[in-house]
Amino acid sequence: MHNRTRWHQPQRRLMPAKLASWLTSTDSLTRRLQAQNHHGFSVELLGSCWIKPLTDEAISLGLPVAEHVYQREVRLMDGDTANVYARTVIPRTTYMAMQHRFNSLGNKPLGELLFTDPLVKRGPIEIACLKPGQWLYEMAVLDENYRPEMLWGRRSAFYLSGKSLLVNEIFLPTLWNE
Repeated sequence: MHNRTRWHQPQRRLMPAKLASWLTSTDSLTRRLQAQNHHGFSVELLGSCWIKPLTDEAISLGLPVAEHVYQREVRLMDGDTANVYARTVIPRTTYMAMQHRFNSLGNKPLGELLFTDPLVKRGPIEIACLKPGQWLYEMAVLDENYRPEMLWGRRSAFYLSGKSLLVNEIFLPTLWNE
């Protein structure tokens, strides 16, 4: 896989109109999906492990590229249909300070942790258009039966008691082609 993802500040004229509100909303994505889903919202845990971050993730978090991070991958579901692929990257210092909170998530949405704690701060949203061959694109469609020309995603750093983590959310066509 190749082609580093180019993240940038949201510009409405550069993103699909159908997706603009999804890409730029600072509210809880979990709550928004729960309100809109037709067949019941759920979180499908794809896995979690220690892994090297992508170069742009390491730069965003101010980490050495070779330092391992804790990765959590999920699909946010409407019944049997995935609407969002999400990948959270948690630096070792953040994970060690809050290990019990991350280990108890299971199939619960990370949004419950992030948007119910008044001390959590969110950094700016960055967006990207993902193409086949890019790592996040390939991970997002790995369990799907389609390969669109492009996918749109966003990411934000969150700060819990001064400790950072990075949330990547890739919006699948099932969400925005309704």
